[in-house]
Amino acid sequence: MNSLIDDKSLADQDIQECPWAYYQAMHDKGFYFDEQLGMYMCASYPLMREILRNTQLFSSVNSQNISHMRTPPQEVRDLQGQMQRTVNILVSSDPPDHGRIREMLDAPFRRREIEKLRPKIIEIIGHTIDRFVDQGAFEAVEDFAIPIPVTVIADILGLSRSMAGAIKDWSDASVEPLGMMITDERWIACTKQIKAFQDFISVELEERKTNPRDDLLTHLVQARDEHGNALTLPEMLGITSQILVAGNETTTNGIAAGIQMLIENPEQQRQLRDDPSRILTFVNEVLRLESPVQGLFRVVMEDTEIEGIKVAKGARIMVRFAAANRDAEKYDHPDDLDVCRKNAGTHVGFGAGIHHCLGANLAREEMLQAFTVLLKRLDNLAFKPGGNDFTHHPSMVLRGLGALHVTFTPR
Repeated sequence: MNSLIDDKSLADQDIQECPWAYYQAMHDKGFYFDEQLGMYMCASYPLMREILRNTQLFSSVNSQNISHMRTPPQEVRDLQGQMQRTVNILVSSDPPDHGRIREMLDAPFRRREIEKLRPKIIEIIGHTIDRFVDQGAFEAVEDFAIPIPVTVIADILGLSRSMAGAIKDWSDASVEPLGMMITDERWIACTKQIKAFQDFISVELEERKTNPRDDLLTHLVQARDEHGNALTLPEMLGITSQILVAGNETTTNGIAAGIQMLIENPEQQRQLRDDPSRILTFVNEVLRLESPVQGLFRVVMEDTEIEGIKVAKGARIMVRFAAANRDAEKYDHPDDLDVCRKNAGTHVGFGAGIHHCLGANLAREEMLQAFTVLLKRLDNLAFKPGGNDFTHHPSMVLRGLGALHVTFTPR
């Protein structure tokens, strides 16, 4: 018996706020069925890697659909009837469809292409810091962690930077329902935002057909698979939506969490200042320890057995990335930040296998440059006295600070 597992679930906000003891309990229990959530739970690093790589038995198709757990309000269903149909793209698709889409999209997100964006990313970070550097204080989420990835994504898509607010709203609206913690009213509001996103991006995509530019939207309308087939409008909208989320929400949460960890670990921060080559390891440690995407789902395609437990076809498994990233069988002292950790880059914060995050190189580059520039320009980072409660947005899927008030002295 494990009272924490038996009495609580990942739907409880106190567990979402501080899940570390719960994750340890998940490891102690092993693979199990969560009665409250109606799904199986996987926290083990090696088992998760097996599940993530076996797409025939553990499918991503429709895996992120939460309608089986909660029926959308009628107004949401009415709005969805007026929108472009949702199709399974990338995170919610399997071979051969996944391979077709991935191959059409990989080029702009390869490491070499992301490295070309480095000067622009550094410029955006510098301008962001310029806005508050003379104030001696900033709110790390709103003033720093949000503007950087939103501006980068606007540039990549070929949208005006003045649309940053709308991009952030669209991204939030896309992910909040998946977290399963919103009210019906907020679900309706999110659906209206998603419809606005579809309406706007549809016009932009159509415009790129006659007036191509050097941007990702143009790449989408011009992409062809091996048979010469173009992406459909629902596919392009689904891809753009997932890119907004992958390149915005998760990067924001990672940057904010990293700043908190820098302040909480002054000796580790000193090592980074003395040797900036370790900042990439720090980025991977942030992604491992905080896991901005805490977990996703898979659907079992055939009756099977996992760790001695019979699992029926159609069952759903939550692969809890954040728990696997603290598996003591994989990581020594798994709860500790270590900017010298040799295997920090093996985390599953970006997933694994064919569903390894398309935007991983971009997110890692933005975080790397954000911390590098921040440490160059700001000294004496500290939490603003009495200014923080360190709470996170309620969500079963994402982990992100609501706010983080920080003081500093300019260098």
